[in-house]
Amino acid sequence: MSSNTVTLQAGETSINTTVEAMKAATDELRRKQGKPPLKPDPDFDAAADSSYRVTAGELRAFVERIERLDAEKKDIADQQKEVFAEAKGRGYDTKVLRKLIALRKKDPQEVAEEEAVLQLYKEALGMN
Repeated sequence: MSSNTVTLQAGETSINTTVEAMKAATDELRRKQGKPPLKPDPDFDAAADSSYRVTAGELRAFVERIERLDAEKKDIADQQKEVFAEAKGRGYDTKVLRKLIALRKKDPQEVAEEEAVLQLYKEALGMN
């Protein structure tokens, strides 16, 4: 086996490990699952070394993409907060605005059904 070092990085956090450590972890996981360890195979080991490096790079790319999307999501949430604060400053009820936005996302038939059930429940409780 070779001693290829693999660096997994997510944002500012990075982990340095070896392909051998990753293989040992895989064997340990297989043992815990009641499966035998993989048999030694030099050709497989050579291919696995390469695939572990590729997998680490691919994993890093996925993690970085998700982190970028999380940052974008936070930016959008901050912008929405600003719009709600502006609307509140102009005298609009933000709870009602949120309900309106939720209603606009729904199918009109679904909204009508919910309102009919709500009306039925209100009548049953004498709230009409």
